[in-house]
Amino acid sequence: MEVNVNLRSVIGLLMALTMTACGSTTATRTLTVDQVMADIDRLNGKTIKVTGFLGECEALSCRLYRTKAESSDVDQAMSDIHAAIVKGATDVSGFPFPNHPALSIGPGTNWSFFDLQANLLYADSYVVITGRASNHCRSKTVLCFDRASEIEPVSIRSAPPPT
Repeated sequence: MEVNVNLRSVIGLLMALTMTACGSTTATRTLTVDQVMADIDRLNGKTIKVTGFLGECEALSCRLYRTKAESSDVDQAMSDIHAAIVKGATDVSGFPFPNHPALSIGPGTNWSFFDLQANLLYADSYVVITGRASNHCRSKTVLCFDRASEIEPVSIRSAPPPT
């Protein structure tokens, strides 16, 4: 009997969290990475929906690219740099690195499980992310490292590739 009560509590908590993550927002149309980057100051603090290609979300990096090809270019450059360092290179500043536009995705709230969802269900795919836009790390007076948040995610879902 105690197991059933505990199981019901866990299920109830998960349902409540899911409902919170999928709750209503003020976002109506889905924007592209380019549109968000061009209008980040006006969008600051607003709930938006943005579509793009999501590679792997890691502890210090989670980026939404315009296309799979751009994400792959960055992954390949990182792989080349890593391989050079493993072989003993001490200066990798001459390695080419693509400068593709991308949005930095924050980790979400403590209970959103965004990274878990992103990595298990949506890594290396086109997605729509709903979240709060932030221009904080685009300011000339602020320097952000690692997991900067231009979008603080609330929810994520699959999306078709661009046409």
